[in-house]
Amino acid sequence: MAGIKKINKSCFFTSLPLALCLGMSLLHSSVAVGQSGWTKEKKEGFYQLSYQSLVSKDYYTLGGELLETNQFSQQSIVFYGEYGVTDKFTIIANLPLQTWNGFENTQKVSGLGDLRLEFKHAILKKYLPLTISVAPELPIGKANNFAKSTINDFEQINLPSGDGEFNVWSTIATSFSLPNAPLYGSIFGAYNVRTEYDGIQFNDQYALGAEVGYQIAKKVWINARLNALATVGDVLVATDFVRGDGTEYTSISFGASVPVYKKLHLNLNYRNFNDLIFDRKNLYSSGVVSIGIYYERK
Repeated sequence: MAGIKKINKSCFFTSLPLALCLGMSLLHSSVAVGQSGWTKEKKEGFYQLSYQSLVSKDYYTLGGELLETNQFSQQSIVFYGEYGVTDKFTIIANLPLQTWNGFENTQKVSGLGDLRLEFKHAILKKYLPLTISVAPELPIGKANNFAKSTINDFEQINLPSGDGEFNVWSTIATSFSLPNAPLYGSIFGAYNVRTEYDGIQFNDQYALGAEVGYQIAKKVWINARLNALATVGDVLVATDFVRGDGTEYTSISFGASVPVYKKLHLNLNYRNFNDLIFDRKNLYSSGVVSIGIYYERK
């Protein structure tokens, strides 16, 4: 691929070898951006369809060095749903229905993403909500999805919509809400047991996060989130393209939701990455804009 402006000193490349030098995570991480200590009441539900977009030239290597590459873009349509089986047990599904990946000098390829199913149980519910959850991620997405170069049609690069591995997230979360004010907060910690794809073993990951939210005029909810992801152990060599092995980051996001019709709400969110807790490694860094519509059943 052509058009590199800044080059990692440990990896000199021209044309297609870019695919061999970069081990970036285009999907960043499958860990949920927000986790809470609440479960749904029995038969309650929350269902959202959202669109999100990232466009960036800034890639951070496994060593944390910044490369300026050809512009990469990713857009996704994602379904997210929660259903209260009992007052203390909630099932959650997160599925990218379609993800489009491409560089400015390649074709854009698309495919179904991996399905994450989360089983969430309330340990404490009344005074200090506390939950634990287990979330297997099923590799049903396209683990290999090659995009041809628009400059040299004999070159191609793998831009999968799924990482091809089975992994399991375990999360503990707690939340609070004030009785006399429309204010809430949550914190969580999570651990991701990763397996392998095509004979390549991936390193485990851990994550932490916090969120605060406030309701304005009894209608508009606003929130701010801090999330951080790190890899267990050192990943010294990029094992493959778009598998997320060695990915680390800190992110801050701001969101708002407004009612639009009966139980339908519009949700807007902006997320960006930084080095506040964990330095950025193995990812494209830019603002991620998302817009969604959700329905709540109570």
